[in-house]
Amino acid sequence: MKITWFDRKRSLKELRKAVHKLAEEHPEIEAVILFGSLATGEAVPGSDADLLLVLDRSDQHFLSRIPRYVPSRCKIDVDVFPYTEDEIEKMLAAGNPFIKEALEHGVELFKRKSLNIKGTERRAR
Repeated sequence: MKITWFDRKRSLKELRKAVHKLAEEHPEIEAVILFGSLATGEAVPGSDADLLLVLDRSDQHFLSRIPRYVPSRCKIDVDVFPYTEDEIEKMLAAGNPFIKEALEHGVELFKRKSLNIKGTERRAR
């Protein structure tokens, strides 16, 4: 069967629920920002959700963190990018287009506090 319709509203509702549960389980998560096709409204059947997780701290290497932050029991495929605030600041200072795009055009799904990331004026949408 080929699915030709994507319910963005339903997907966002499911995703918000999973994100809030994830944030409850991990107090080091300061914010979660949805970016990519689901955030821009260009998602199609089979699209995944791209989440930038802003952490206040982490002692683990970036790749080692990923499995810890993948939401469980989410009906949508999710790719997580768990970076600390310091790492994000360094990437912005280096001109990283991936981080800049996510912060400037992403949709904030969760925020524990105001982000204090140097190099961007984006706070909340």
